[in-house]
Parts: sequence; structure tokens; C-alpha cells
Amino acid sequence: MSNIKFPVTQLENSAFLVDVDLFIYATEVVAAAVYKYTNKFYIHQKTKENNLLEVVFESKDNQIVTEKVVKQFCNDLIDQQVRYNTEKQFGHIRNLIVEEAFKPVNK
Repeated sequence: MSNIKFPVTQLENSAFLVDVDLFIYATEVVAAAVYKYTNKFYIHQKTKENNLLEVVFESKDNQIVTEKVVKQFCNDLIDQQVRYNTEKQFGHIRNLIVEEAFKPVNK
């Protein structure tokens, strides 16, 4: 595998640290991405200076944290942010469609 680069740091005991820039990702987005991994890994979060959120992944129940897992988490952050942005931008359109679909039918 390739060498890990910022924002990921490998810690001891198969743990990994990811610095998440809260200027790029909303806190709701980070929570949604982290939640996908809580069944397999212990995850700790800590706010740092410069608007960074430190997310640490630790092994749990024989599930080893690997570079691949952390890279997938980074991709999940992007996925969740796109969903969040789309909802903010176009959510009202979905609401109008749902409202129209469930209007009472007049005879």
C-alpha cells in the first residue's frame, strides 16, 4: 500500500488518527460518516485548534483498523458532505414533490 499522507496519521496499536477540517465538512456530516464505523471500531473525537476535529479509530472485537478502512472513511466524508449540500440546496424541491403527492384528491 502507499504511504499515508495528511490528514491521516498511523498511531501505535493499529490505531489511526484523521484530522477533519470543519471548514470543509459540517459536524453533522462527520457524525454521519463516523456512525457507519461504530459497529466495527472504537472511535474517539476531539476538537482541536484551527477548526480541526481529531477522529481516532481503534480496533474492536478482532476488527483491525487498516489504512484501507481509514481511506474509506475519508471517502465517506466526501459522500456525506455531497448529500448534505444537495439536501441544503434542493431539499425544498423534494418537500414540494412530497406535499403534492400526498394532497387530498378532489372529485
